[in-house]
Amino acid sequence: MPVPHCCPHLSCAYHHHPPSRWFVRYGSYHSSAHGRVQRYRCRRCRHTLSDQSESLQYFAKRRLPLLAIWLSLLSGASLREIARRYHLSPPTVQSAVLRLGRQAMAAQTLLLATVRPRARLLYDGLRSCVSSHDYPCDITTVVEPEGEMILTMCHTVTRRGGTMTAAQRRRVEAKLLRWHPRPGTMRRDISLIHREIWDYLRAPCASSAAELHTDEHPLYGALLARDAVARHLRRAGALRHLLTPGAAPRTLTNPLFAVNYIDRLLRHRLKEHTRETIAIGRQATLQMHRAWMFAIDHNCMREYRVRHPELGTHAEQGAVSHTVVRTVNREFFSRRLSAVADAVPETIRRVWMAELPSPPIRWKVGQKATSLHLPAYALRDLSAGYQHTA
Repeated sequence: MPVPHCCPHLSCAYHHHPPSRWFVRYGSYHSSAHGRVQRYRCRRCRHTLSDQSESLQYFAKRRLPLLAIWLSLLSGASLREIARRYHLSPPTVQSAVLRLGRQAMAAQTLLLATVRPRARLLYDGLRSCVSSHDYPCDITTVVEPEGEMILTMCHTVTRRGGTMTAAQRRRVEAKLLRWHPRPGTMRRDISLIHREIWDYLRAPCASSAAELHTDEHPLYGALLARDAVARHLRRAGALRHLLTPGAAPRTLTNPLFAVNYIDRLLRHRLKEHTRETIAIGRQATLQMHRAWMFAIDHNCMREYRVRHPELGTHAEQGAVSHTVVRTVNREFFSRRLSAVADAVPETIRRVWMAELPSPPIRWKVGQKATSLHLPAYALRDLSAGYQHTA
């Protein structure tokens, strides 16, 4: 269990700038889940804390095999398969995924706080589904092409289209009477992605322009034309929007290769996005927790293109400090990482706060939506990051 590195009380001076010996040992207690737990007392404010205060297992009623669940989930196992493999209940596995998902989002804020802006960015949407095939969803992903590092992701539930049988059409119409995506949801979510892109994009020099690469989705160009920052940069000659047909071969010569590569890996590593899967994601927020787990695994824990370990990780190729990547990897499965307020994008905050709209699962019995409980300590972790920076 990790020794606390600062006083958890926000009003204490040792919360922001603790000296080397800011606490004294203050006895211990025994927990049926964690055994003997050492307690401490802050020398400044006299409040007490313990080894569990910053642990990733905080508030758990039993020791969870977090590393085993992480590896199994990102190897293509479903939640029920993981539950059977480690003799756990599905809700226990879901709780572990929520812990790991918040840890992954906190780690992403650490990466974004140190990433250097790039001259080229790619973004595109991965089409999947949530609760059933009748509710498609798009996971719009922004990737920097040099290191193939994932910068941000956004989840949008849409209406089902395409050819349907008469029975399918009746079922979809009955479901939409219970729950339907709000009109304009896709526009709002892509606009949100556009607002965050400017934090990661810079022209290489005054005489050249930064580049945004997308496919020919009609909303991308239309919303960029309405974006005030994009209009200003275009008039100044500092931004170019380049289009690549979606039907172009997905080879190394394709300008969108990096985002297509992420699409392929996501479908390969997460069971719910595999083609023709029966392990469909049941809740939008949980789906994005697993997507952020994949993102951190890809950014920090996998060697670049797997075959080139000498090049480091994708995050290091994406202009993130080696020290930050090493810190994330060293502490990820033991200490709860602190979110960096200046680098918490709205896309991450919405997932952390469980604000993503999600369609019902048991719609035949009158269920109108699904919700997710946010524990108090998770809310404190996010608010503490904002206050710590302030």
